[in-house]
Amino acid sequence: MSNPTSKTVKTLAKELGANLVSIASVERFEGAPPGHGPLDLMPRAKSVIVAGVRIPDPVVDYDEYHLKMKEMDKELGVQANIENFYMQMGHYVEDMMLNILAVKLANYLEINHGQRSLPTPNAQHTGLGHPVMGAPMGFFSQRHAAVRAGLGEFGLSGLVITPQYGPRVRYVSIITEADLEPDPLLTEKVCLRGKCGGSNGPACQQKCVNKAISLRPGTDMDKVFIDIPVSLDRTKCINMASTQGAFGCTYVGTCLRMCPIGKKVTRRG
Repeated sequence: MSNPTSKTVKTLAKELGANLVSIASVERFEGAPPGHGPLDLMPRAKSVIVAGVRIPDPVVDYDEYHLKMKEMDKELGVQANIENFYMQMGHYVEDMMLNILAVKLANYLEINHGQRSLPTPNAQHTGLGHPVMGAPMGFFSQRHAAVRAGLGEFGLSGLVITPQYGPRVRYVSIITEADLEPDPLLTEKVCLRGKCGGSNGPACQQKCVNKAISLRPGTDMDKVFIDIPVSLDRTKCINMASTQGAFGCTYVGTCLRMCPIGKKVTRRG
């Protein structure tokens, strides 16, 4: 069977619903935690296809919707927004779209080209990496894959910042034995390095309710962030036992909402 082209794969991914798609060679994942690199999962893999689906602006900008829910108090309104709206329409739907896309793309590569392909699960639907479940990390890091495929760079929030949509994107990856032409890594910085927050530092860190984000020592601000430049205290970021409601972060997604990169795709009305 013939080897698929990168163009064909990207076109199909877009037809299946991806807003962004890019390809990385497996060599870019050298140094991944043992058991979590593409070659650990598929020893003959050559490429990692990364697809992204954008979160619509009004879904990210949900933090005042509870004020219109007069039948419940503020805390219950916040919880309803987080659990019944933001997590559903800003995470679960996108993640399931991506998981389905990954399986369809993997089947295409195997059936039509005979190339063994592994659709990696988006961590939101596995339970892996969630502090309540006790797992230290996900099956495969979609954020690292997105950066190593050239879709964006890590920001001072710890999220991937894309030039087009900022951090408002969810990702999935397909590890494949198909030898595809990789896309270049970003060479221009995307994160504003704290200029977004003025003299008080990065806007995302200023608005972090539990102060869960801190800069890693020795971080070089002049280089593109291929690795995460900050440390995240996961129990502070998402704490189910918090007195602030079901989630430690009073408004989950604040770090997405505060980032000015890609924020002007639509106007907030």
